[in-house]
Amino acid sequence: MCKFLRFCFASLLVLAVCALSAMAQSQASTGQISGLVTDTNGAAVPNATVKATNKGNGLLRSATTSGDGLYTIVLLPPGKYTVVAEETGFSPATLDDVVVNVGRTENINLAMGAAGVQATVLVTASEIQATRNESDAVVNETAIQTLPINGRRFQDFVTLTPTAQIDPSRGQISLSGQKGINGSVNIDGMDYNQPFFGGIRGGERSNLAFTVPQEAIKEFQVVASGYLAEFERSSGVIVNVVTKYGDNGVHVSTF
Repeated sequence: MCKFLRFCFASLLVLAVCALSAMAQSQASTGQISGLVTDTNGAAVPNATVKATNKGNGLLRSATTSGDGLYTIVLLPPGKYTVVAEETGFSPATLDDVVVNVGRTENINLAMGAAGVQATVLVTASEIQATRNESDAVVNETAIQTLPINGRRFQDFVTLTPTAQIDPSRGQISLSGQKGINGSVNIDGMDYNQPFFGGIRGGERSNLAFTVPQEAIKEFQVVASGYLAEFERSSGVIVNVVTKYGDNGVHVSTF
């Protein structure tokens, strides 16, 4: 009986660890919107509902403001969103085309006017991650689609970010003076490293080995230092990649 109980406890512990790991990976491969909701006089609006709607596929996530008027909407796939704040007695405040990037927090402050009065929308610190201290760069979908590249290996775009260079000893991408084998590549929250040699699966300089094609990549984040424990496994840098997801449009591309 004791052995059975120990087995059950161990199984539950493993499941709990797996669940926490999956949650961390989900957060790492998505973005967030956070901020403050106030009235036109600058007073916090508690219990307001803030909704973020993905303009591509209609995905809707929402959050309720705290007593201080603060809110955070998590697990948002990268893309453009419409953000709306609503509360009884106030006119809705709407901001369109809020761009969410992988691994980043967009800080959006909204000011709501009295009901029947046109609302004022304030946006502050949209380019500054006030809630995170990572030193990062994002290579977005426009850059991946339009910049010229030899070999169509998405990982070569990492060399456009600060401190990046090619490690001459192994031909891997090195950042902040670290060896390429010390870095880690995550794709959609999953480990994408060579288990023995390190570096990206397939190799940075290989034209023939299997890797995720450039056409499938939406954007990626390069975190040179200060990354959170959710990324795991690296003593060097993190390349945090997300692939494209479906939306309500039809897209065709050629190259």
